[in-house]
Amino acid sequence: MYKITLSKDDFLRFQLFTASRSKRIKTKRTRTWLILTASFIVLGLLFLQREDKFLSYYFFVFSLLTLIFYPMYERKHYRKHYKKHIREHLSNKIGVESQIGFVDGYIISRSENQESKVRITEIEEINEIAENLFIKIKTGESLIVPSRLECYNELKDQVAEVTRSLNIGWSKQLDWKWR
Repeated sequence: MYKITLSKDDFLRFQLFTASRSKRIKTKRTRTWLILTASFIVLGLLFLQREDKFLSYYFFVFSLLTLIFYPMYERKHYRKHYKKHIREHLSNKIGVESQIGFVDGYIISRSENQESKVRITEIEEINEIAENLFIKIKTGESLIVPSRLECYNELKDQVAEVTRSLNIGWSKQLDWKWR
């Protein structure tokens, strides 16, 4: 059994990583960015047609600023949103020591107030980033393993060994950053 204690940063990285891989969220972010920029351009054109050059230039400059800086704002907004979500819904899991082990074809996870047993065949995919290993289960839940553990490489090797024959996808994105 491996002892794991998760921090709020581990949960935040998991949330942001999941969001960065979600097609729905990617589409929403791009659509919002383009609609906002296009709206300012349209307003600029309307004021240009009315021969109000000050307001038309104002909206053209604002559309340019939106085009350049909105993605940075949105990244901060998502980070802030997920921090609030973690504070409200996952605060009881932060700093709690749990144990993970692999026994007889099952992943066993124990903490002071719960125990779960999941078949290894229920693993959908494994995602590895520089700071964490995310083991996604077919039910939608995930196990988060921080790379700061002393036994991280040993645990990672054991996960690879028990999942090797099951053809479970293992995605390595060691240079992943929230963008």
